[in-house]
Amino acid sequence: MAYILPDAQKMLVSSFLEIAVGQTTNTAQQFLQATNWNLEGAIQLFYNGNNEVAAPTPAASLNSWDDDDVRPPLPVRREVLYGDYSRNFDEETWNNSPVHEETDEISSSTLDTRHNSLASMYRPPYELMYNGPFQNAKDAAIAKNKWLLVNLQSMQEFTSATLNRDTWSNDVVAEAIKSNFVFWQVDDDTEEGKKVCTYYKFETMPVILVIDPITGEKMRYWNGMVEPENLLEDVMFFLDQSPSEYHANLIHKQRGKGKIPGDRIRERDELQEINEIPDDFNKRCGKIPRDKIKEGNEVQEINEITDDSEVDQKQLLNKKIVYLPLPEEPKCDRNFLCRIAIHLPNGRRIQRNFLKTDSIKLLWSFCSTQFEEAETRPFRFTQAMPGASKFLEYDSNLTFEKSGLDNSIVSVIIM
Repeated sequence: MAYILPDAQKMLVSSFLEIAVGQTTNTAQQFLQATNWNLEGAIQLFYNGNNEVAAPTPAASLNSWDDDDVRPPLPVRREVLYGDYSRNFDEETWNNSPVHEETDEISSSTLDTRHNSLASMYRPPYELMYNGPFQNAKDAAIAKNKWLLVNLQSMQEFTSATLNRDTWSNDVVAEAIKSNFVFWQVDDDTEEGKKVCTYYKFETMPVILVIDPITGEKMRYWNGMVEPENLLEDVMFFLDQSPSEYHANLIHKQRGKGKIPGDRIRERDELQEINEIPDDFNKRCGKIPRDKIKEGNEVQEINEITDDSEVDQKQLLNKKIVYLPLPEEPKCDRNFLCRIAIHLPNGRRIQRNFLKTDSIKLLWSFCSTQFEEAETRPFRFTQAMPGASKFLEYDSNLTFEKSGLDNSIVSVIIM
């Protein structure tokens, strides 16, 4: 009885013959049976040159028994391996196990989490940013009496991303911005970004600039990456005074230099009117003429008092202020040290380590030799804090640990 192939196997034989043109049905069956009816494997085996495969015994003959009910011996079969001859059964077992599938899911989840984490690290500081065009940001800064802090970024510069990651994400910087600035960030290739770049003449990105919202003047700018500590130190001027206070002080200084001479003109006119009063009017009023006042004893006493006060002031100015003796800079475990950066009036920046248990009076001892005015004029320190400035006085008995000055920046203010 001839062995009849199922329909599925017939289709595989036909497909084999379409690919291996010129071969017989018997050849197709042999290669397909040798590869457990895997069409791709059979074709690969055929084209690898293994075109001689022993014909397997039909299934019908395997199920036949002789008259003596003795099963005939199993036929001899010769099979050929194909593909990769070396198999890693441990790897195959692992790949087919449900634990592997679960691990793949965990790995995929981990990659997604890592991707989200990286995206959050470099994202813009939306919680600090003003959302709107440049002119509206200026108007908002005027209304709030704050400085306008602008950050021009470029998608082509990785430094823009590091500013988001390191500088704008810093807690102290964020608090300083919330308290003293309206923060506006924009890409240089946008319409608003191009306007600002053209107006302020910037070509290299990224750029940070502080703008006076009242006049639109560029007060200060930085190019490239700016570390949080350096930025806080540089914006101390803007933390100490608002735009309105800055303009009030500017007007006061201009008047003192004669640039706004209205008050001085009025004072001069009043003095001229007094000097033009006739002597007989002074006599009738019982007053002494101005040219004779200098001869009176009262004027002499006033001059003597004035001279004495000037002498006392000169003596006070020339008198050297003595502070606590400064010990050597400690060199021990960092857990016991307090490192402080100090911004001097002459623009220099110095650093020093102190023991956390030392008195903050040693700050005065250290700085008294760093700039000339410190020997004769008293001074104090202000800490770079967002909002209201924190002042440190010499009569304080705080230690460095209790003062909270560790790893901070302070500025010297001459009194």
